[in-house]
Amino acid sequence: MKNLFVLLLIIICVNVAAQDGPVRINAGKLFNSETGKFETGKTILVKDNRIEQVKATDKITAEESAKYRLVDLSAYAVLPGLIDCHTHLLYKEVIWPGNNEPSMDMNRALTLDGDAYRAIYGAARAKAYLEAGITTVQDLGNSGLFADMALKRAINEGMVPGPRMRASGPGLSTEGGQLPHTIFKHQDLAKDEYRIVKNAEDGITAVRENINQGANVIKIFANNTPNNTMLRVEEIRAIVDEAHRYNIRVTAHATNSRSVYTAVMGGVDGIEHGYSIEDSVLDLMVKKNVFLVPTDGDSVMMKQYFLQNDPNDSTTIHQFMASMRDPAGRLHRAYKKGVKIAAGSDDYVEFRLPWSVPSKRTILGYNQAGIPIADCLKFATINAAEQVNYKGKLGVIKAGYLADLVAVGAGVDKDLEQLMDVFFVMKDGKIRPLPPKP
Repeated sequence: MKNLFVLLLIIICVNVAAQDGPVRINAGKLFNSETGKFETGKTILVKDNRIEQVKATDKITAEESAKYRLVDLSAYAVLPGLIDCHTHLLYKEVIWPGNNEPSMDMNRALTLDGDAYRAIYGAARAKAYLEAGITTVQDLGNSGLFADMALKRAINEGMVPGPRMRASGPGLSTEGGQLPHTIFKHQDLAKDEYRIVKNAEDGITAVRENINQGANVIKIFANNTPNNTMLRVEEIRAIVDEAHRYNIRVTAHATNSRSVYTAVMGGVDGIEHGYSIEDSVLDLMVKKNVFLVPTDGDSVMMKQYFLQNDPNDSTTIHQFMASMRDPAGRLHRAYKKGVKIAAGSDDYVEFRLPWSVPSKRTILGYNQAGIPIADCLKFATINAAEQVNYKGKLGVIKAGYLADLVAVGAGVDKDLEQLMDVFFVMKDGKIRPLPPKP
């Protein structure tokens, strides 16, 4: 009897999965990420895990109507599945009043949480990301010793729901990683979170180690704030050359102009953060086709951060928001110079908000900084796809591309806040169940 019950359960699950089948999706508006335009009167034909065709709704034949099950999204805007190029699904920092050293939470993650707990925590967050329409992430370390690879495998095997994962494994860093104020006696603790690189040859070995464990991106720390040491350009170049032998991209944590310059001269494909970048270095990024992934957040997230840290401090919030909107700020300068920009949240802070909210609000932050809505959406779709090495496969609603789609409020072309309201998610051709609206 027990075996019969299991067999029936398997049959039911198979039938539910099979119900997706070929579908035709009528979109109220369709975001064309190649042109930056919203198009109307379009139907998306999906078969298996691919977009088979995009055509005018009034050109759908009777045969196609019979073959493809209708999914009516005519009341919504349909976008390519969103991509976050900088996540830390397996790491969290807690903010509370007076906590001026939140990065000390890394010591807690290593000594109290451990890799097993962090992988389970990451699985819960991954589910929330997918339900928010984020169908692909690039997870850049701070995940113990390859616990991110376990989560990626579990998602790929269908054990847990989550976005498609690009994962780096431990980031390649100089002495101490990002563990703050660790006395020399306990320096080895950093090796449980980072791959400490001794020299150029060791950097080559580190790349091979990470790739052998399943890494499909290499993350380096050009500088390793809050600590003071930096990788040398020849070390970065050795790392990049080795990764590129395997068609693996390299992206660099770099927070100031000096570290950005060193990373770009070393041949990296992307710069993470880049909070301070001189014009000459931005010009170099354009010349060498290097992406910038700004991890800035928006007014809602910044207000939440400062309120959790100091509920009585309103001055800092206003100062930060003014700097975001500053036309002389590095985001505006990078945008105007033609630096390629991809969306990334660096979301690891435990806000008193649902998981995934900070990730999507990063996109809103670009718009608050003065970037047009269409370009903000391109940062999180077609541009992001290139940064995570999925160019020609993701980020565009087009025949032959993987069927990753999200439906949001129809007015998102005028009000990016509607990006927060998700009504439909498809990843890899499968419609994903969403939690009920409150």
